[in-house]
Amino acid sequence: MISSGMKEASKSTFKTLMMCFVLVLVASYFLAMLLGVQLFLFTSEGRSLSIDARPLPIYLFLLFQVEIPPALNLGVVFVFVWSVYLFCLLVAWVWRQSFHNVIGDAFAQPLKRLFSNFLFVLPILASLLFLAVIGLHYFQESALGVPTGEPTLPENPFETFFLLAYSPLIEEIGFRLSPIGLFLIVYVFWAGRRIVAHSSVKEVCRLLLLAPVYPEGAKRMVGLKHIGVNGFRGVGLAEWIVVVVASLFFGMAHLLSGIGWDVGKVTSTFMVGFTFGLAYLAYGFQAPILLHWYFNYYFYTYELASDVYATTFSIEVLISFLTIIVAIFGLIALLALGLSKTLNRKKVNAKDQSFNPLP
Repeated sequence: MISSGMKEASKSTFKTLMMCFVLVLVASYFLAMLLGVQLFLFTSEGRSLSIDARPLPIYLFLLFQVEIPPALNLGVVFVFVWSVYLFCLLVAWVWRQSFHNVIGDAFAQPLKRLFSNFLFVLPILASLLFLAVIGLHYFQESALGVPTGEPTLPENPFETFFLLAYSPLIEEIGFRLSPIGLFLIVYVFWAGRRIVAHSSVKEVCRLLLLAPVYPEGAKRMVGLKHIGVNGFRGVGLAEWIVVVVASLFFGMAHLLSGIGWDVGKVTSTFMVGFTFGLAYLAYGFQAPILLHWYFNYYFYTYELASDVYATTFSIEVLISFLTIIVAIFGLIALLALGLSKTLNRKKVNAKDQSFNPLP
């Protein structure tokens, strides 16, 4: 039998290591933001592209793609989307329980409390998802013979960088924020209609804004079950359906995009889109945007930086190594939380049976 002292020491060691790895990766997110500005606005190749002007697409409600009629300056667009990502990182830092409070109180709280802040969750969830995508592609191609394909990217790496910086925000607006956000407004007002009927105009306006921005907060306002307290039992059937539908459209959009993806990409983008949708319901609008940012902007920033600045190659290698380590730690943490929840449920059931004997 393992003593309680050894268990506590093991938990403390696990938390310490996980927090150290997470802190390094979170620091690398902000470094990637600085590197992105440096690469696109302060290198000769980046500056020459930043003064170009082009019409750009916007996606809305799963089905609609609209091109902005006037050509937009790519430098201005880059600064805009970059500012949105920085804003999302700051929102992720402070919403729910703040990042610094989660770190500061880590040893005084149970393990699950670490997952109450999305900026702490982001490295773990993104690393798990990244390895899951690689594993799924490998299995489909090697065992099932289902090709994934490969996108045709511009020859100019700075143009590729711009596209990978622009696409996360635009695709999340089109495939998550606009369809699921609109649904959430209708869902929250309908499911909570009794409370809404007795709310002031100010409260109704706040709810209207909160529903697509922070779904959990809106559901809490009208007394609905939500993920923070009820786990995934706080996701209603209609919410599951809309997340699945949005994820299917997201997967098919990659196949039909005509840029080189094959049928194997549908399954991985469905899985990714489904995770993005659940993160949206649990943490708010910034969660799917940052997850998408991670897969596009974040990784390519270090890849491009290592080509331009040789000294950043070691950072890219470190990030790749930590991604694997954090994924392993995240998997252990999720298994531990699942096991703990199962054991607690068994204890509760056993206690209930002891007080309710069969006749």
